[in-house]
Parts: sequence; structure tokens; C-alpha cells
Amino acid sequence: MKCLIIAAGQGTRLQSEGTIKPLVLILGIPLIERVIRTAMEGGADEFYVVVGYEAEQISIFLVQLEKRLNIIINILVNSSWKMQNGTSVLQARNIIDEPFLLLMSDHLFDSVIIKTLLCQPINDGDVLLAVDENKNNPLVDMEDVTKVDMEGDYITNIGKDIDNFSAFDTGVFLCTPAIFSTLKDTNKINEDPSLSSIIKRLADHKQVKAVSVNNFWVDVDDKITHGKAEEALLAISRSKNNDGPIAHYLNRPISVRISQRLVNYNITPNQISFFSFICSAIAAGLFSLGNYWMLAIGGTLAQFASIIDGCDGEIARLKYLSSDFGGWFDAVLDRYADAFLLFGLTWYVYSQESSNLSLVIGFLAVIGSFMLSYTADKYDNMMSNHINKGMRIGRDIRIFLIFLGAIFNLAYLVLIAIAILMNLETIRRMVVCQDNE
Repeated sequence: MKCLIIAAGQGTRLQSEGTIKPLVLILGIPLIERVIRTAMEGGADEFYVVVGYEAEQISIFLVQLEKRLNIIINILVNSSWKMQNGTSVLQARNIIDEPFLLLMSDHLFDSVIIKTLLCQPINDGDVLLAVDENKNNPLVDMEDVTKVDMEGDYITNIGKDIDNFSAFDTGVFLCTPAIFSTLKDTNKINEDPSLSSIIKRLADHKQVKAVSVNNFWVDVDDKITHGKAEEALLAISRSKNNDGPIAHYLNRPISVRISQRLVNYNITPNQISFFSFICSAIAAGLFSLGNYWMLAIGGTLAQFASIIDGCDGEIARLKYLSSDFGGWFDAVLDRYADAFLLFGLTWYVYSQESSNLSLVIGFLAVIGSFMLSYTADKYDNMMSNHINKGMRIGRDIRIFLIFLGAIFNLAYLVLIAIAILMNLETIRRMVVCQDNE
């Protein structure tokens, strides 16, 4: 699927964040790169980017991006970039001869929107526009957003100043090449046509169909919407269905703020995973010293490592660095970290109690923790369509218990609790899976 992206304007309202709008960073990634990567996720595989203001700088970046992502990016220069954005669309009139996606370089969105458009039938000469019917969308700048009015599935009016409207224009279109003919006709009437005027002309002939979507999108047009876009992306990056209660309510609110800073540096998710592991290993070493203050410091360090452990996934999602190896590498280091922490805690308890029973309990805690982690993915996959998993008992609770035990000097009690809780939960999962087989 070909994709035309308009990136020719100057974007004066966003000057406080950067002088070249398509290259303005959103959590460490330029706007234009986020748009292209999202379009790729949606199904686009060949790109045409129309540049104008600071065309040379943007073109240099796009050439580098083309090599990094191993995709085709064709650069089209609009020498009349100071005119309305309709002239930018016109740059592709003799190049694209099949249905194509039309996007704005300053509109961020969920790739599901593109996938939704591509599932819709489209007649030659028509345009599909993804619209947001949520009039209370907090990401929308009511003074600047393009509004649309609809009659059934068809758009009847579009513009920024219309009083009666049904939805917002998300800036994501699926077009047929006939839009270029309409653009040329509009250009004869209006020497400076906007994309909205083209869509309005098509809408007058019932050629623009609205496709309602309920997914993330934002027009990054000024400092305020820039901040809203970052907050929305951070919220998306922290959302994981398998987070436990400690991870969700305590760790994530902290880790996402750390990630917000880390995205501005050349730090990889795997480096964060390894750093988290090192913190856990040091914490385990402090436990083994047999001193309460070292125990308390180690417990705090273990909880810190648990928080940092959330940053690797957040950074991976925010900077498009997710990989199968990264997920596996993080899981392996987590298991090593768990073993070190529980062994260190067991050593501390044994040094205080000198009881062989403490060694047995420590062994059960390690085995229970390993088995709980081992069964987690399999349990989730097998039971996803059968039961409501409810509160997830996982690593976040285990580390938090270690933290509390260290702070309140209740290491033995916590070790017993972990041994019982982890093994009982593992047994419960096996029973539930067997009953629902």
C-alpha cells in the first residue's frame, strides 16, 4: 500500500519545540518518523513524502530513515509550500495511480485506524476519512481541529469553522487517484486550495465516506498538543494487560517518568534490563552480609530494580525497539535476579536463625517463584478465553514483599509467605487449567 505524507508546511505554532516541524521530537523520535513507522504497522510499504520548508534538512533525515528501516521513501518537493496543503497533494498527481493512504506529518495515531480503513470497500473516485465521534476527546484543540458533519456514513461538510458537526477529522485518509482530478478542478476555481476544500467538493457529490474510529490520535500543532501527545504516548507505553497490582499502581507511575527522561538518550532496552539485573545482584549481596541496615538498603535497591525493570519495555515501545530477543533476554535476567534475591534473603535468615528449616523454606521460595514465572504465559494463553484472571500474582508482588520484609526486618516471615504464596498459586493454575481443558 502506497502512502502519501504531507510535510511541507513551516509549523510556526510549534516553533518552541523545534524549528523544523516534521523533525520535532516526541519522546526522542521525530514526528515524521513516528508517522511513517505507524503507517508501516498499518500496512503501508512505499512512501511519498512532500517537503517544502527546510526541504533539504528533512530530505537528509528521510534518506537516513529509508536506510535504517529498509523501506522506500520517495521525496517530492513542493516549491509552493507557502500555499495551502492542497498544492502538496497535487505533487503526486502523475506518480500515484492506485488507492493510497494520505497522512499528515503532524498527526500521530494508532495503526489500528489505518487497518480499519483498509478493511473498508472503496469505489473509484471516492475517499474514506477516519473520523472521531468523541466530542469530548481531551487531546483535541477545539480552536484548531477540522470538524466534519455527516449524514449517515457520508460527510456533508468539513472545515474548522463549521458550527454544526458530528465528528473530528483525524487526518487519516484512504484515497483513490480521482482526488487529483478534483484537486485540479478546485485549483482552477481557487488558486490556493486546501485539502479541506477538496474534500468538501467531493462531499458535495457524496464521494467522501466517514469511517468512525475510537483510537488514539492527536494533531501536534503547538506546545500544548505536543505535551498532550507525549502524555498519551506514555500512557500507552505503560499499559500492559499482564501487570500485577504493584506494577500497575506503584511501579508504572514511577517508571514511566524515568522512561520519559531516558528516551532522550541513546540507551537501549537491553541495557536497562541488564542494569536492573545488576541492581538486584547487588541487593542480594547486601542481604548476605547479615546486617539489618544492609538488608534494608538491599530491599530498597531490589524495589528500585523492579521499577527500573518496567522501563525497558516502555522504552522499547516508545522508540520502536521491541524485539523477541529483548523480551526473552529480560525474562532470563529476571529469573537470575529472582534466584539471587531469594538466595540472599535465605542466607540472611540462616545467619540469624541458624536453622536448617530456613534453608528448606528458601529452597521452596526459589522453586515456587520459578514455577510461577514458568507457568505465567502458558496459563494466560490457555485460559484467556475461559476465565477472568483477576488480580495477577507475579514478580512485582514477590519483589515488593522482599522490600517490605527487608525494611521491617521480617525476612523470615516474608520468605515463608513467598514460599507458600508462589507454590499455591502455581498449583491453583494447574488445577484451573485442568478443569477447563
